Amino acid sequence: MMISEDPEFDILSALADKDVIALAKGLSKEELRSPFTEGAFGLDERATNQAIRKMKAAGLISSRRDGNDHVYFLNKTRFHDIIVFLQGLIE
Repeated sequence: MMISEDPEFDILSALADKDVIALAKGLSKEELRSPFTEGAFGLDERATNQAIRKMKAAGLISSRRDGNDHVYFLNKTRFHDIIVFLQGLIE
């Protein structure tokens, strides 16, 4: 994955989506295994896939292969990065 020249913008843009927030909350409790034919964390299949794409593009999630499946989990380093950025704005 290529990191953009404005990662803070990418992260904040992704987090402006309510489905991304729902997915992030769910992933903070447990990993998510594909396929998502029934959706995940209260989202339907389409919304889950769109949120996954947005989060991947912003570097908010990572995945690993397990057989034919992908297992998605939060990239906690990116969440830490945005916290540091936001703290820097108010200090």
